[in-house]
Amino acid sequence: MKQRFGRLVLAVGAFLAAHAGAQDPADRFLWWERSIWENPQRSHEWYPPERVERPSLDSPPAPKAPAPRDIRTLTSTKEIREELDRLKDEAVINPTKDNVRRYLEAQQYVMEKGSVFADVARRVVWETPGLDYSQRRPTNALAIQGFKEVRRGKRDAAIARVAAENGLFFFFRGDCPYCHQIAPILKFLQDAHGIEVFPVSLDGGRLREFPDAHPDNGISLLLGVEQVPALFLSSKVERRVQPLGYGVIAAEEILERMFVLTQLKPGEDF
Repeated sequence: MKQRFGRLVLAVGAFLAAHAGAQDPADRFLWWERSIWENPQRSHEWYPPERVERPSLDSPPAPKAPAPRDIRTLTSTKEIREELDRLKDEAVINPTKDNVRRYLEAQQYVMEKGSVFADVARRVVWETPGLDYSQRRPTNALAIQGFKEVRRGKRDAAIARVAAENGLFFFFRGDCPYCHQIAPILKFLQDAHGIEVFPVSLDGGRLREFPDAHPDNGISLLLGVEQVPALFLSSKVERRVQPLGYGVIAAEEILERMFVLTQLKPGEDF
């Protein structure tokens, strides 16, 4: 049995050596130990030779750190930001004096560039009225006072029309102290400006200023009232209801909000 097995091994070895291009019969015993890359004619088993690439035994090269650049020579804000971030990372991770100095010098350069830009920008605004925001809405104290007076005059002239076309839903609770504080304000607006106030009690409680308040019939759920006091502006013309505010709001502020929501388009006041 051993002799027949030995002859079988020799026969297989000779066959493989012949296919592998071995000339010396003794080489057939080393066939299994040799690298497949030594003989280009050797069988590649599952893959054709043109698809087999010899793997590299060398370790992949380490990524190279970006070369330092003089931030003063860069010509785009993107490059400047990237270089400043690189210098900052380098200074934080390895805070040597040189690294920190390079970052601070670059940061100072960027701040100087920003200062020059801001100075030139304000000079352009001064000489170009269309770019000056203060021409649309004053920004200094003296002009703001005059603006408010003109604005209040326009609002007071329109408030009679606003009151005739709009009303206020007032949602409250009897145990809410803030509801008791805003109730006299709403009573004053109703008496002085003719603004109709529709009080709605969420808990069945009453207020001295509005003893005939209406019980909540589900309208609070429909409007999404989650806290009180809550004021909603109701347009009698457009049949539309929108929130006006929550909490205790001064009478002047309520009139201002009614004027803005009914007389001004979004963005017109800015």
